[in-house]
Amino acid sequence: MGMNPWNYSEINDSVRFLTAACTEADSLYIEPPRGLRGALAHPVYLLRNIRWGQAVHGGVTVYTPPLGFAPVSLGLRKYADSLTAAEFDRILGRLYGHAWREQTLVYISSWSYTQTQFIKKLKPKYLVFHILDDSFAFPEIKNNPRVLAGNKSFYQYMMANSSAVIAVSPELAGKYSTLYHRDVHVVKNGVNVEHFAGDKFPPEQEIAGMPQPVLMYTGSINSWIDLKLLIKLADDRPGYSLALIGHYYEGAADASLWRELLSKTNVYWLKSKPYAVLPGYMQHAAALLLPRTEDEHSLASDPLKLYEYLSTGKPVISTALPAVGDFRDFVYVSDREDFAAEADKALKEHDPARARRQIAMMEKHSWPARVKELADVLLTTCEVTFANSS
Repeated sequence: MGMNPWNYSEINDSVRFLTAACTEADSLYIEPPRGLRGALAHPVYLLRNIRWGQAVHGGVTVYTPPLGFAPVSLGLRKYADSLTAAEFDRILGRLYGHAWREQTLVYISSWSYTQTQFIKKLKPKYLVFHILDDSFAFPEIKNNPRVLAGNKSFYQYMMANSSAVIAVSPELAGKYSTLYHRDVHVVKNGVNVEHFAGDKFPPEQEIAGMPQPVLMYTGSINSWIDLKLLIKLADDRPGYSLALIGHYYEGAADASLWRELLSKTNVYWLKSKPYAVLPGYMQHAAALLLPRTEDEHSLASDPLKLYEYLSTGKPVISTALPAVGDFRDFVYVSDREDFAAEADKALKEHDPARARRQIAMMEKHSWPARVKELADVLLTTCEVTFANSS
């Protein structure tokens, strides 16, 4: 069960990476419904979304369910999900026979909270629930009563009915295990190391002309990015270029701080970049930044960017997230007062030998390795042998 459309390039997510890494089993990816507002923004989707769509991308069969434009109001979303679940039951029956539930694992992440009705009606025998972030602590969720209620209803069902529950960090596992009184196993995020390693990418035009050294942040710009820290960094090191790559989520980050940051002459916002070309930017930065806040949802996270950064071999400077604990030999961890000084240290100390060790270390954090960990959890918790476990 997807949290984003398969070809959506603005944001990368663990669900698609894990799906693509399951190469020894049939991988079926169900795209999420876009809702009425999203459908109206994409008229082609609206016109085509009256029957199931199907396409194959890199060995993954991607299904687009019909009626994805149905709104939540008046119970129309639940009704549409019941219909699409019944039809997908028939699709799986044609593919694998009436006993498809005996040989099919359904995986869903914590960001798919609108899909509760679909899962209820599909009734899979083997269900894995993956907690990717601290949903209840996100300001955009906890401050919206309707969305928070939807998330809590979703968690209640998933925690009660899943064959196995996994989380990307010990902090998430501990919190939700305590809340729902069941075991939660840790399977962290991963990375396609070969995509980011090496200097095979020519410099992108936007970064080639920036004054060096270039300190770069890539990723979503939302409530867990410490904008005050970035402003201080830009002020403390006016001779450094600060490049920001990612989508700014209006309403999720402080607008006044964002405007102040962009007013700095040494700050460059390059907007979002597709995953395919992102290494071409990262490889030509002097160092990569992970400036996170100390908010609960930030500290509980396991940032994909951390794994991608380390796979480039570039020096990485981060605030003191628990997630960096596994990589303390390679990450320059700083508090908010000496972040600029830590960046200076990283630029001075990092050398080719250290970069090679850093890249080699990341091989054990690949997405295929995470699939193997998931397979081990399934074998332990519900005696299911996953095709990728050998």
